[in-house]
Amino acid sequence: MINTTSKTEKWNKARKIHQELHGQRAKQKTLALALSVLLTSGYTIEAAAQELSIPCDEAEEKALAEAKANEVERITAFTPATPLERVNPRYPTTAVRKGREGWVRLSYVIDEEGRVKDPVVEDFFGSPSFKRSALSAVKKWQYNPALKDGEPTQQCHQAVQLDFAIDGKTGATRKFIKAYKNVDEIFKAGNIEAADEALKELLSWDTLNRYENAWLLNLESQIAREQSDIEREAKSLTRLLSSNGQKRFNNAVFDDDYVAYVLQRKILLDAQRGYYAEALKSYSRLQEMEEQQPRIEEVAAIVNQIKTSIASEKNLQVPVSMGDNGRWFHTLVRNQFAFNNIQGELDTVEVRCDSHREKFTVAEAHVWHIPQSWGQCQVMVKGDSETTFDLVEVAKGLASAG
Repeated sequence: MINTTSKTEKWNKARKIHQELHGQRAKQKTLALALSVLLTSGYTIEAAAQELSIPCDEAEEKALAEAKANEVERITAFTPATPLERVNPRYPTTAVRKGREGWVRLSYVIDEEGRVKDPVVEDFFGSPSFKRSALSAVKKWQYNPALKDGEPTQQCHQAVQLDFAIDGKTGATRKFIKAYKNVDEIFKAGNIEAADEALKELLSWDTLNRYENAWLLNLESQIAREQSDIEREAKSLTRLLSSNGQKRFNNAVFDDDYVAYVLQRKILLDAQRGYYAEALKSYSRLQEMEEQQPRIEEVAAIVNQIKTSIASEKNLQVPVSMGDNGRWFHTLVRNQFAFNNIQGELDTVEVRCDSHREKFTVAEAHVWHIPQSWGQCQVMVKGDSETTFDLVEVAKGLASAG
């Protein structure tokens, strides 16, 4: 367990930020859509710099997979896809009228004709109508296709976050402030379960803006921590970061120091959950922040333990509950994985890597081997919402032929 900011210090900091809520007035809503396209890697809007630059070609990847490890190298000229047309999502009329804001995070593939294929919603916050609008828009996006040796080729594992925001709308409404203070007071009085019920009621409001979303997610993470629910706390913190905005655009809800605390906390939680790729991603982001060396040093030992575990000859096991939407995503840190202790129904597993993708039916006691040349891979599992299982990232020396 690392020594993060004490609970008292954390609450003092949160209360200091909380004063902003009391001085805010929600400005008059406008119908102007301020839609920004934020790539999930680094949460920036520099689209060209974030586009993947690896081809998705089965013939080449088969050849690379069959080569010896020390012979695998890039043997073809490749030019990444470039945006040609990106249609803005339609802002749902009801959401605009009610002032509701949020975001949708998706992944997709660009085919040989520059079209978006198989977009998948990884997560969202706000109105469910945002998902439909985002998917509809992304399917219409057009790229100049990636080129390999002068010929069009697929480009895999694109990731994007679409923000739904109303121009000029900032701060919290007086109605929200009153309700939030009520939940906050119940929580601080130590009645955690009652606070959780009151929070869920507030989260169901269909008028919440981005600023209010961020504050509610922050409170949810604190309630989850008191309940020792690390899955819920980690998810709330991840969503908080997606809702927070950015300092560079002067729209951040929380300041850099609190964002650094959130990243630090996420590293610890993701290490405990076995989400090592996410922990390392948060650590990289923390390292990029200014004046955060003390926090970086505090989690350095945890990061070193993660790296040691990844390199070890022990299997890495991640206990999973599918959840309401029947989909689960996980970024792998090894190129061999298997399923174990399946309780319920699992339909398919799709592996989306930097340069290749495959889709399989799920089989227990089978080890999937992914060629190193495919790059980093994400597993997407579909199944019944009540299903539980263990995903096992298999150590190199322990895998049998599948």
